Amino acid sequence: MTDLKSTAAPAATRRFADHLGPLASAAGMAFVVWQAVTHGLPVALATAPGESLAVLLGATGLQALGAVLTGIGWVVLLRLLVRPTMRKSCLFGIFLYTQLDRYRPGNVLQFAHRHAALAPFGVTIGESLTVAMAEALCLLTATGILVGIAAALGRFDWSLPFRIAGEFSLAVTGMAGVALLVMVVLQRSVVARVFASRRAVARMLFAVGLDIATFAAMGLALDALIGLAAPDVTRDLVSLSAICAAAWLAGFVMPGAPAGLGVREVVLTVLLAPVVGGGAAAIALALRLAAILADALAAGAGRLMMLHAHPRPPVGADAR
Repeated sequence: MTDLKSTAAPAATRRFADHLGPLASAAGMAFVVWQAVTHGLPVALATAPGESLAVLLGATGLQALGAVLTGIGWVVLLRLLVRPTMRKSCLFGIFLYTQLDRYRPGNVLQFAHRHAALAPFGVTIGESLTVAMAEALCLLTATGILVGIAAALGRFDWSLPFRIAGEFSLAVTGMAGVALLVMVVLQRSVVARVFASRRAVARMLFAVGLDIATFAAMGLALDALIGLAAPDVTRDLVSLSAICAAAWLAGFVMPGAPAGLGVREVVLTVLLAPVVGGGAAAIALALRLAAILADALAAGAGRLMMLHAHPRPPVGADAR
């Protein structure tokens, strides 16, 4: 009887963890949509629909630029840590093509599909995990840098929401440093390759810089949407980029939330509400819509790149 209970408890815990992310996403989106409906849509949406569409398309383009920058960083990390035999264009296509997989429940299909495309070229599951870990560390480092710069420059008013977001972001960045130390212990050969030369270190820093530029592109998209909904609000790119990074981080650490759906919108709404007012929820939803459109464009472009590259595994290579 005791054995049955002991095995049932972990199973129940796993089922709860599997449903936690989708439930949090649904609850977050319901809250943000309710906020948007309660406060009403921005006046510009009704009075100038053409301008609103143009701003949304511009925000989509900026989000697509962010996907391109992140993809370049992923290719740099992949070639640094694994050095596959595929063309750079095909690797880049794989990254873009799997962007929409982030929206599937579980947050594991994107990694699985990427590895499935890389495995025939001799990339092992351990190497794919190492690249995913390095990618996450670079993104977390970029988040910590942006939030730290915004805090040092006094761009946050340090009200309760900003204090929570700032301290949480910096704490998670510190945890990323601990994770790096763990990686040093468990995978010394990989870390030795990363820090083997100045060129390798420069590539890692280049990937972090690309992630910072990605958050800056998101900040520009957010700035355009705020300018449409609340044109009189004073804003700056540093604080908006840091807000986007903090919102991304909240969605990243929520297990099972598809692409941070709902979680990021709640954080954006809470952080923007003191400045923008009732239009914060509508802005958060518009930014998510732009992100979905950008990911769809990236997936289409990635598929075309993969077809054009015609990747073929080398003779004798086995999927591992």
